[in-house]
Amino acid sequence: MKYVRFKKSSKILLFLVFSCMCPAQNITINNKSNFPIEVKYAQKKVDIGDNQKKTINVKNEGNILSVFYKNHKKRNIYLFLNSLESLNINIKQDSVIFTGDKSSLHDYVNGRLENDLTLKISEYQKYYQNNDAKGFIRTSEMYLADVLKKVAQLNNSPFRREDIHYKAIERKAKERWFFTVFIIFGNSKINNTEKELMLYYFEKYFKKDISKFSCNSWSDYNILRRYSLFRKSLNIDLPKYEIIEHTDEDEINQYLPAKCQEYYFRNSFDFWVHKKDTVRAEKYRKILTEKFQAKL
Repeated sequence: MKYVRFKKSSKILLFLVFSCMCPAQNITINNKSNFPIEVKYAQKKVDIGDNQKKTINVKNEGNILSVFYKNHKKRNIYLFLNSLESLNINIKQDSVIFTGDKSSLHDYVNGRLENDLTLKISEYQKYYQNNDAKGFIRTSEMYLADVLKKVAQLNNSPFRREDIHYKAIERKAKERWFFTVFIIFGNSKINNTEKELMLYYFEKYFKKDISKFSCNSWSDYNILRRYSLFRKSLNIDLPKYEIIEHTDEDEINQYLPAKCQEYYFRNSFDFWVHKKDTVRAEKYRKILTEKFQAKL
């Protein structure tokens, strides 16, 4: 048993050393839409005309590839490639098709994962409306286990769970799962059922990492903001942070790390851009770029 474990560890170590010496990942983006797109990935930016394709060669860094369409719409594609692995990304106006290494995994995490989880929201709502916290918890944990099992099966890396990207894949799956769970908690007040549920998820999933929590998505921001909003009702301790830019929500934002505070201003910026109010949008753009060094 020890020999097998040593042999496996040696293989992984050799792979990592060899990967560092080798050129890169190969990511080919095929723009099958009828308009040009801009792609950003790992500090590289490429423009791709309609019905054209380009290959990006990068070392093993970053896991988000961003596609910008002509109408300023943005699509994030999550990648889990090691060096020497290749992936073809066929981008259409409303869909993305993957071929190559881990193509089934990329297809699931970037598409069907969210659909699978979103379908469960109505079931969570029934448990919540019936004040059945135990049923809510049991069902949500069952669906999380199903998703993680599917992710593990689709991860056809020779290193399986020891693949250096596997934790990122699991984290992405849990992030989407948390979103579908916490979207139920949208009321301005908190009842006893929600208290029981929020305390359960806090104790099991958030408490141990709360000091390292950073918002990588809107769902992260909304979850931590809600815990901050009802901190006293839940009787929980949250770390305090310096307020980067003061607002009427300082009492809430003081429990949000800088990256999470940034999302508060991004929300305001996006709102005024949508309303075509250039004066107010510019105010929040300056706060984001000057105070948070955000890239817009």
